[in-house]
Amino acid sequence: MVAVFMMVLAIGAPMRRRSRSIIIRYGVGGVYILSFPLLSYTVGLMQAGQIKHELYPVWAMFLAMLFGGTSAISVQKLDQNNQQMKLYFDTILFSWYISTVLAGSFGTLGREVGNFRYILCPMALLLGFRTIEQWGAAMLASTPSRENGINWLALYMKSEHLLRTSYNPHTMQGYKYPVLLYDGSAKIEEREVTLDNIWCDNMGILSSYNTAPPIRGLKDLCLSFTLFHLVVRRYFGYTCPESKLDKTRDLVFDGLLQAEQDYERAFQVIEAELGFLYDFFFTKYAYIMYGREARWCGISLSLTFLSIAAGTWSLSVLNMHNSILGYLVVETSTRNVLVTKIALVALSIFQFLNISAYCLSDWAKVSLVCKYVTQPSWQENGFIKKLLLLQGSPHKWVQYWSNNLGQYSILDSFSSSYWDRLKRWLPSGKAGRPIELTTEVKRKVAKAIKNSRNGLLSNGTSALVRHKCQELHWACMISQEFTTTHSILVWHIATSYCEISETIRRREEYDVLQNQVVATSLSKYCAYLVAFAPTLLPGSPIETKFALSELMKEAEGVLQGLMSPTEKYEKLIRLRNVAIETRHEELLAKGVMLGKALESIGNHRVRWDVLADFWVEMLVYIAPSDNVASHIAHLAEGGEFVTHVWTLFMHAGICWLLNVPSWSGLLQLLLLLLQSPRRRRARPRSKVCAALRVGNLGHSPGGRRLCPE
Repeated sequence: MVAVFMMVLAIGAPMRRRSRSIIIRYGVGGVYILSFPLLSYTVGLMQAGQIKHELYPVWAMFLAMLFGGTSAISVQKLDQNNQQMKLYFDTILFSWYISTVLAGSFGTLGREVGNFRYILCPMALLLGFRTIEQWGAAMLASTPSRENGINWLALYMKSEHLLRTSYNPHTMQGYKYPVLLYDGSAKIEEREVTLDNIWCDNMGILSSYNTAPPIRGLKDLCLSFTLFHLVVRRYFGYTCPESKLDKTRDLVFDGLLQAEQDYERAFQVIEAELGFLYDFFFTKYAYIMYGREARWCGISLSLTFLSIAAGTWSLSVLNMHNSILGYLVVETSTRNVLVTKIALVALSIFQFLNISAYCLSDWAKVSLVCKYVTQPSWQENGFIKKLLLLQGSPHKWVQYWSNNLGQYSILDSFSSSYWDRLKRWLPSGKAGRPIELTTEVKRKVAKAIKNSRNGLLSNGTSALVRHKCQELHWACMISQEFTTTHSILVWHIATSYCEISETIRRREEYDVLQNQVVATSLSKYCAYLVAFAPTLLPGSPIETKFALSELMKEAEGVLQGLMSPTEKYEKLIRLRNVAIETRHEELLAKGVMLGKALESIGNHRVRWDVLADFWVEMLVYIAPSDNVASHIAHLAEGGEFVTHVWTLFMHAGICWLLNVPSWSGLLQLLLLLLQSPRRRRARPRSKVCAALRVGNLGHSPGGRRLCPE
């Protein structure tokens, strides 16, 4: 059982940040949850049984190694980093269990277990070493300290812009952002390595004239490492004084997003940054790097080899025998030795995998680059240069996150089949199958981010103005009654309605357009965030869940039992129109009404252009947030694309959602209406106006008519 659990951790633990699979998530979590009860139960059996076995101490130590954190993971959940007292008491309790078994075995069996003291000693040392790692990693991620340097970083960033006034966001010249953080006693002039040191100082193979992909990859990795510390600083509650500077905005808009061909690289930098962020809060890598990694590797290898050697020798000299010690029968068989050997091999493989994983990790790469910068002798060393080129070479098997979009469709969530009913009770059972995040979606989102340089984000109103569909603006007007969640749900229903309509009525007439794929995937992704990640959205998560539940009740009463798209479409098209004064009520009817208006646009290409641009703007609009903890917590579940957008905005100085998007849209509408009368009369009447000629749908909140009769 111990060997199986170790294999689950070895395979599943590294996959947590790059997989949405329930099997991975709950499999690794189950091993962690069951490890302590398994230890308690097994130790109890060893103590309560009348038969004592001379291999009991060795097996107990294997169980202790499993509980003591032999994997790279330090915690399962983000809040466990702050549960220091629980960690202490758990360690004391399981140490007591192990001590009881060892004392009982030595007291009862005496010299019969003498050979195994040689394996128990190095395993005990290795266990203590791993336990200290787990404690240190949790403490490092729980509070600002001299060890993680976050408090020093917060003070340093207040005056970083004064170190050099000129800067270039494309070459990183003038960006004195620290790469490696030291404790508060270090001075920047003496020991620090900054971004412009690595990018602009022309040291050896890192020269700015060297444009080889491996070297550019290492420089980007150092940039990611630098930016990840800024996110950690914000997680601990420090302010971002540089957010008001043009230099900060230029880093994103003129550096990472300088040109369209740079968009993919920008997301790669953010992916690596979020990889560092995950490792800092959920693994031991930060503790290893901050605590002198060379010493850690040496101690780990020494204790591992010592445990293997002692275990091999002890098993080789073990005599198979049956002996009687008083009334206790001690029996050692070939099967017992085989089980012990399997556990020893599993432990050895596990330890070597952990050491190799760190040596090949991004943390080791950044550490190597910083040592290369600070040690002139390395800059002339040919072996080090080859090692840097090897470390910087891109590998296709390196994946930082799941790179997909979760999908959820409200209109498709009702089914009468028993399997679908059963899935509703499973974790994330109602969600659809995730789809791959395409390059086109990334390109459109990056372009929308760059267009929001002034910080005034549009929740879709700008897209409506560009496509001359301002009469649909009523579905974007955010207020206390009609929140961003309500707007997302209404537009999601409208998008699903258009998708169903085109599926059953124009199946042979039109091919699926690229913007249709963008619109439907982002629509279902935003609905997925509402249903399964409400803490990542603006507003209260409780209100978000309530709005979704009200819509689900309304949709269930209309669509329950309907299977085919034709049945759903015929049922939806008969829904009556409602007045928009009922802002947060009858969301299904409002969404269908909006869908009918979009359906009335004769050119289906224009329709999907409108919806694609709307959903891109909506995703960008909901991304800024001050809930750093929620974004970090979701990294352990495969990550979310909205977190990547949020990170880009944070580094651009846009740290929270400004409550002005609707008014920015109204300003654009006002500019449109202030055009010359001749130009306004020359514009053809939109077909959408005729479709929305019910109630006062063509009026602005103030009563001004937006769509001429």
